[in-house]
Amino acid sequence: MNIKGKKLLILGANAISCEIVNAAKALGVYTIVTDYNPVEKAPAKLIADEYWNDSIMDYDVLLPKIREHHVDGLLTGFIDLVLLPYQHLCELAGLPCYATKEVFETTMDKAKFKKLCRDNGVPVIPEYDLATFDPNIINEKNKVIVKPVDNSGSRGVVVCDKPEGFGKCLDYALSFSKKKQVVIEKYMELDSISISYTIQDGIVSLSTTDDRYVHKSMNGGSVTQCGIYPSKYTNAYIEKLDAKVRKMYEKAGLKNGVLAVQFFTDGNDFYVMEMGHRLSGGQHYTYTMAENGISALDQMIHFAITGRMADFSIAGKDNPRFKHIYCHLFILGKEAMIARFEGLDYISQLPEIMHVTQMKKVGDMIGADGTSAQKVAGLHMKVESIAHLKKVMGDVEKHFHFYDEAGNDLTINFNRDIL
Repeated sequence: MNIKGKKLLILGANAISCEIVNAAKALGVYTIVTDYNPVEKAPAKLIADEYWNDSIMDYDVLLPKIREHHVDGLLTGFIDLVLLPYQHLCELAGLPCYATKEVFETTMDKAKFKKLCRDNGVPVIPEYDLATFDPNIINEKNKVIVKPVDNSGSRGVVVCDKPEGFGKCLDYALSFSKKKQVVIEKYMELDSISISYTIQDGIVSLSTTDDRYVHKSMNGGSVTQCGIYPSKYTNAYIEKLDAKVRKMYEKAGLKNGVLAVQFFTDGNDFYVMEMGHRLSGGQHYTYTMAENGISALDQMIHFAITGRMADFSIAGKDNPRFKHIYCHLFILGKEAMIARFEGLDYISQLPEIMHVTQMKKVGDMIGADGTSAQKVAGLHMKVESIAHLKKVMGDVEKHFHFYDEAGNDLTINFNRDIL
């Protein structure tokens, strides 16, 4: 179906939503974005064909406007908190939604998702029951991690390494949970990988694998700093777990859309960490387009308007065994307001840089250490080897910086910590 000229309403106008706007425009779609933020704090409003200043959850206002403006589809991405409002608004407007409320409630809730995994024989991180948990088992060699069941982006996640600190960690995690529920897990000191899948008409296909490198904050929180595609554990994952994971999601009733799952691994055993049932900040579609000629972002836009992911078999084109090496490097910053950038034009022109996603601009506050709110920019790279990647990272680290008003460099070094 030709979607040129169709109207897409994008829920959320933050910096990364610009990715949806740009992709939709490239497909010839008329773009509208909405949220309650003023234009100066909503970058996607500056590039969309049209914008509204209505809250994503103001259904009584949005529904008549959707009908009045003859909107053909709705879409959101990147943030868990918007998924249920998105589903509800789709239902009210009679427009395609890639998952039901019940499916979203299972995939978004950490406790329900872990139960889904256990019920289907997919290994999860060892977990403790809060009601019977004895903090005295905590020590340097047996740390625990406390997470709100219903948040994302590492918000509210904290590591506890002393019995006497457990109460404070629990209160911190609970403060980020609307449900006032937490998950307590064994702290795993293993390698980390991300796996992305695309779902089309109930068929789940493996799209990408990448090795995750994380930045850890002093309070134990962590945030993805780098993903390298394909993962060195690709073959082991496909052999040991891929079929079981695909079957689990098919049994859970997932019909269309995208998802990403994070695992800990030693190369032999794999343990599910968490998942996202949405477009993710890793923007893996950048690499599948380069390697396989398909983009999950384009497919999600197509689904929003037509109710179909594509007019071809996605599984027939998906192949996670990439021929080239790709890297998504997040440039992280220290908590402060950005007054000046240096070297952005320089790195944008490097031949290995495929795309730059600027997540913060001058005047924006960098968020708390160990959360996704401290991501300032995302760099997509294509390289010939790991040695080549190290060279490019060194070039980026040397030339790209950002500063506060006092001239303090807010850039967090990364090269030596990743490779």
